[in-house]
Amino acid sequence: MTTSRAAATKAAIENVALDLALERGYDQVTVDMICEQVGVTQRTFFNHFPTKDDALLGRDLPQIDERAAREFIVSRGPVLVDAVSLITMPADGGTHHRMSDRWKVIAATPTLLSKQMERLEALEGELNEIVTLRLKNQDPQRSEQELAHEAAMTNNMLNGVFRWIGSRVELHGHAPEEFAEITEQARKVLRSVLANSTPTG
Repeated sequence: MTTSRAAATKAAIENVALDLALERGYDQVTVDMICEQVGVTQRTFFNHFPTKDDALLGRDLPQIDERAAREFIVSRGPVLVDAVSLITMPADGGTHHRMSDRWKVIAATPTLLSKQMERLEALEGELNEIVTLRLKNQDPQRSEQELAHEAAMTNNMLNGVFRWIGSRVELHGHAPEEFAEITEQARKVLRSVLANSTPTG
């Protein structure tokens, strides 16, 4: 199976799984039902997703851009603005445009909500480590407590920025280049917010 065909199959499985869950509820959806509607075998399904839950949670979870992380740690620009570039979306994700549908299913299903929170907590932990390294690199004399407080505050503010990005990805596009454009727009808006938050005169 070619890469493009595999990506299309994954997206089809995710879309059908979401449609069925929205229509019938999580407990009423089976792998057999998903396979039948997509037109694939169970073997093909399990080649792409270990479980029904994985198909519903999807592959569109944000990821740390390792190259951006290395640059961020040694950068000297505004920490919060620079940190926006740490996150990227999987290039092969085919269902970014269904974020709201996915969250409806997740929010209504305790099992999925718990698993999604675990995934997001792992990502948040990585972000916290990277931001802490950046802050420590900027000022090695600061105490561990000061670094921890500022890193936590930065991460909480980033969560709001990423929600802003996510809402626009769903509305305006989900291809990698569109995600990059929306991320850059977020950086510009954030710079403006920070500038207007500084007293003048």
